[in-house]
Amino acid sequence: MKSTFLDQFYTYDSETGKYIIEIALNNYDDIFNSWDSSVYNIRDLDSSLKSFLEECSFDITSSKDIILRFNIKNQEKDPEREKQIEEGIRNYFNYCLYIKKTQFTYRRKRSLIYIMASLFFTILSYYLQNIVDNEFLKEIVLLSLTVGGWIFFVGSILAFIYSKRRPFKEKEAI
Repeated sequence: MKSTFLDQFYTYDSETGKYIIEIALNNYDDIFNSWDSSVYNIRDLDSSLKSFLEECSFDITSSKDIILRFNIKNQEKDPEREKQIEEGIRNYFNYCLYIKKTQFTYRRKRSLIYIMASLFFTILSYYLQNIVDNEFLKEIVLLSLTVGGWIFFVGSILAFIYSKRRPFKEKEAI
């Protein structure tokens, strides 16, 4: 296999085709937030570990699979505990993905509402041209409705682009 930039920083397992992220810890509890006293399968990750994994996710794209290898220095190997920790890490990242998907859906709905408001103001502006007789009032109302329609239209485009672009970057980090 040809050496790449990632090979300089991460171990590549040629058997599985996955990159290995090596994480050295003193004990099992260093994986999780010390303030969180929940059981392992629902605990929050340690903030420095989260930051480290996020940095790694920017190096290794989501199209490549990874293996997290924890090297615990001061404790005996405990397969049952490791299984719980693995489940806890998966639960944490699944929860993060769920939150990002929920935010994405909210942004898409907001974008749709902006489009509907834009259409409403534009159509209302068009129909009021023939109904309003007072020229001064006609100018103010129609101009306000037209500007409002355009503002909501631009807002919907920006909300859609923002909702389209950001979750993919965040999903890679997760």
